[in-house]
Amino acid sequence: MIKFFRHIRQSLIQKNQMGKYFKYAIGEILLVVIGILIALQINNWNEKRKTNLKEQFLLSSLRQELIHNLKELEYVIDINHNNIERAGEFASVLSPKKTNISDAEIAKYWDNAFRREAIFRPSLGVLNEAISSGNLSIIKNNQLRNILSSFDSELQQLRKQEETVFDFRLQCYQTLRDNGNFRKILDNSMDTETWYDLPQSPFKNTNKALLQSEKFENDIVLFIGTSVYLENNFLIPLQKKVNATIEIIDSEIEND
Repeated sequence: MIKFFRHIRQSLIQKNQMGKYFKYAIGEILLVVIGILIALQINNWNEKRKTNLKEQFLLSSLRQELIHNLKELEYVIDINHNNIERAGEFASVLSPKKTNISDAEIAKYWDNAFRREAIFRPSLGVLNEAISSGNLSIIKNNQLRNILSSFDSELQQLRKQEETVFDFRLQCYQTLRDNGNFRKILDNSMDTETWYDLPQSPFKNTNKALLQSEKFENDIVLFIGTSVYLENNFLIPLQKKVNATIEIIDSEIEND
């Protein structure tokens, strides 16, 4: 092809047809420029196609991760809500007067209120990798990008509140340690013969003094209050945000 164009140019020069030669040269330049522009356009189209495929894969991966985390979050919400209700039942039997509640009943109240911790630990491998690698920028939806970028700061605030709840939960344990017999809680809430082969407690004191402890009432009320705050101001809003984020991703994923 190059030899063909060269032959035409040489022929025009030899025939001293300079006007036609210049017109031809300009036309040849225009053809080259058009060819370059077409090549660039094709290259840009290919790059956009690759980026779009990459974005779609990332969105699909983020969606799977968010759905998994949503299930974990709902599980934590259930635990936290159960802790609030069971701790409230425990608080309702506290009294400065003696009660007829047995150690077995106290152990049941305790076990129901404090056995499980409400801690949300999401899987963030896909999101963290997208942020650290800069791949989050390939997501075209600005709103979605901003939401995903803000998750880390919200989780840090959530963890601070979880730590506050944990501190008051721990305080309840410390009050039991100082005013009761934790081993009797275990005796009545699980099979202690299989728990490090410990026999039942030989001490005769009961945990009824715990029911008359104003300090324990303060501890459990603070535990309930911080758990309610955790639910209303962190867990439920985060649940709504994750659901909304999944909906946005669904609107951005292309259906074949």
